[in-house]
Amino acid sequence: MNDEQPAMVCASLIEGMQSLQLSTVGVDGIPHCSYTPYLHRAPGSFYIFVSQLAAHTRHLLANGTVAIMILADEQSTSQIFARPRVTYLCEATHIPPDSPDYESVMDDYQERHGKMAGLLRQLPDFVLFHLHTKSGQFVMGFGKAYTLTGEDLSVFEHSRTG
Repeated sequence: MNDEQPAMVCASLIEGMQSLQLSTVGVDGIPHCSYTPYLHRAPGSFYIFVSQLAAHTRHLLANGTVAIMILADEQSTSQIFARPRVTYLCEATHIPPDSPDYESVMDDYQERHGKMAGLLRQLPDFVLFHLHTKSGQFVMGFGKAYTLTGEDLSVFEHSRTG
């Protein structure tokens, strides 16, 4: 991984993982951490399908600001202190079932996540959100941190301290 380009490593991480860490804030101001499977369709565009029984879903419906993180599995990393990870600040938008994009997004989501996604799709409490990235950072390892810039956050600017 040392000689690889950060954009390629980040893309591989996003495509290789199936779930993301989710950080929301309730109306009471208390932060909440969770995780959920996701679909990545285009740069800066993630989709999640979550139950209204979950605190994070209620938070997203009340306040669309959310932070997400996709990180390398502990089993596949050589250094636990420098796990490759990408974090984004996002704006979540609820996509109702009657939206023109709903069925195609859910078809792609089900293709990625299999039979269980199809079963969940039938439940009335599950809702679809589009997470549009606003800012981001990618950490590839020690001394390899990048601020993501550009219109779709596809430009990797090496972060430096001091």
